[in-house]
Order: sequence, then structure tokens, then C-alpha cells
Amino acid sequence: MIRLAAVAVLALSACAAAPVSQAEPPRCDVTLKFASYGAGIDRELADKVAVAVKADRDIARSERKPWGREGEFDQCLTAKPGRDAKAMYERYRAILPARTLKAPTSIEGPDGLRAETIGPM
Repeated sequence: MIRLAAVAVLALSACAAAPVSQAEPPRCDVTLKFASYGAGIDRELADKVAVAVKADRDIARSERKPWGREGEFDQCLTAKPGRDAKAMYERYRAILPARTLKAPTSIEGPDGLRAETIGPM
């Protein structure tokens, strides 16, 4: 019986000491944030961005991360190795309207680049 307990203790301590694989969260070179004023996101703009993302040959990975109750989500874009993430940021920045009454949208890129649509005042 003592032997069984000793084996169990050793087995449990081995499990506790085993290294845990901690996968790094995916890197986002460019993040578009689709938010809401209380009536949902700008679906037309989200669809336009989705079409551009699908056709963009500079993107290695695109992930949609939902976070709200009205369809809000972040679109995480990762550039292929050797591609210019700053240029990718500028392309998607150009898609965003300067002003909108529909819903706020923002974009973040490399080196602290950030822009957002201006809403109603």
C-alpha cells in the first residue's frame, strides 16, 4: 500500500513538473476594430474589408475575433514574411471612411500607427 502511494506521489509530481506548452498568441500586424454605437457594426464596411482581405496576397493569416453583442469584432491580419506591414496598414486605412454615422471603426498597425473614423458629435 505504501508503495502504491509512493508511485502515485511520484506520478503526480512528474505531471506537475512537466513543461506546459504555452503557444504564443497570434501576432497581428494590422488590426481593424469594428465597434458599435448601439445599433451594430458598419456591415457594409466590414463586407468591403472582407473582400479586400480575401484578395490580399500579402496576408499570411486573417482571424476574426468577436467580442460584442451587436456583431462587434476585431480583424487580425498577419503579413507574410518579407511583406511590408506598414503598406498593408495604409491600404486598409484608405478603405475606412473619414466620418461615419453608422458605427465606429479603427485600425492599428506597426510602430503605433492608429486611426479611427470620426463619429457624430
